[in-house]
Amino acid sequence: MIRPTESRSTRERVYTAIKIAPATRPEIAAQLGLSLPTVIAAVDDLIQAGVATLDDATPGGRGRPPARVRFTPESLSITTVDLGGPQVTTGRYDLAGTRTAYAEHGGPAAHLTPDPERNFTVLLKLLEAQGPADLSVISALGAINPRTRTLTSLPLAMRERPLEAQLSAALGQRVLVENDANLSAWHTWHTLGLTPDEPLVFLNFSHGIGLGLMLGGQLYHGATGGAGEVSFAADPGKRGRHELLAYRLFRHLHAAVPHGTIVEIAALAAQKDTAARRALRAFNSDLANHLTAVAAVLDPTVIVLQDIPQATSPLQQEVQRALSELGLNPKVLLSPLGPLGGLDSAGRFGATHLEQERLSHSHLAATP
Repeated sequence: MIRPTESRSTRERVYTAIKIAPATRPEIAAQLGLSLPTVIAAVDDLIQAGVATLDDATPGGRGRPPARVRFTPESLSITTVDLGGPQVTTGRYDLAGTRTAYAEHGGPAAHLTPDPERNFTVLLKLLEAQGPADLSVISALGAINPRTRTLTSLPLAMRERPLEAQLSAALGQRVLVENDANLSAWHTWHTLGLTPDEPLVFLNFSHGIGLGLMLGGQLYHGATGGAGEVSFAADPGKRGRHELLAYRLFRHLHAAVPHGTIVEIAALAAQKDTAARRALRAFNSDLANHLTAVAAVLDPTVIVLQDIPQATSPLQQEVQRALSELGLNPKVLLSPLGPLGGLDSAGRFGATHLEQERLSHSHLAATP
């Protein structure tokens, strides 16, 4: 049976209503200005999709009281892995995007090697350890090609690898892989309540340089995913893409501490270490100049910086100074997502993906 377009709109309206509070079908009909048969059909669809249930009301008078329709976030689950923070983290989320479990697994350097097969096994084990789920989401370091869904990642030593498909087959459940900066940009745009005509840029700079873009209310990937992994660039002397911008920026830090991370250099700078303070100033100045070029082209309403202790505030000041010198005036904010923002972004993204899938015509048509 082919359902009319309006039935999906009605289904989503009823779904939104019961996410706010349980209600009887007559109450929903009155609240939304819909006929009772229309609401009954929409509720049946939501129950069939596994996102709602009927709870019998407590008797309070004569006759049997009408059942209340309740949103069931616990009925579906999402497991996640975040590789984009100082710690590799894993978590489990329900359909409301609420985190129900969480674990830390040490820094990325303790897990990732130059061997792509070993890195694949590490990711698979991190997902397997969390148990079955309706969907898994990995917040990855690297560029996700939106056309082929392949990953190119220097930290994972992978080039144009169909990681989503391979992990899904090995795990026996669906896996989505998305760039860490892209996920944070998407989550922050929704958290701030921005509108489609308010572009947002999100900078991740703990490992490489990632720049997530929300343009026109949509996550923007670019032709091959380079929008998220903005430090990737073509090198005329070599085949493929190389993180030229990241190499240049992190050379500033490595002048103070060889192979040092931004977290380590910022901590030393806060302790008045002269070499670290000099390195951090050079890093911030270079990165701020790059962001002014991005701001001049995209004219974002907001530029959001990953919140790294003792590192983000100095960068925020430098970015604001550089922008003001050029007469550019986007807001420059510290990430509002909290210390587990990367992990929570993956969980919320997965929950929204499952919601949209469960509310779609194709899912209902395929459900026995």
